[in-house]
Amino acid sequence: MIADLAKAVAFARHCLKWDDAFAVSLKAGVFRPDTRTGERFFPTDALSLINYLEQFLGERYFIQINRDKTGLFQWQILVGQQGLTAPGATFTHARAENDDLLDAIFDACVEAARMDKRTA
Repeated sequence: MIADLAKAVAFARHCLKWDDAFAVSLKAGVFRPDTRTGERFFPTDALSLINYLEQFLGERYFIQINRDKTGLFQWQILVGQQGLTAPGATFTHARAENDDLLDAIFDACVEAARMDKRTA
């Protein structure tokens, strides 16, 4: 469970740009203390996950889950950039595999955010 927590915090820091994000448990969520509202992301809550995943992906990225994958009990996530004509865009897609769907999503999103050198 600690790895899940670390990956959720990494997602908040790299993908949502919550530089001082922290968490105590997945159930309590990932906090963003630098805002007056005390914004919080709950990785295990489907609506919260969808909201923040959509916020990150926006019109900048696409996500594919288990494309051409036939194995059982293993998730494969691919996150790629849209708008490849923009300066700094890359054709390389972020990939992650894991037996836990959330871990795979967080890993691929963080990798995509790190690869993206576009300024806007």
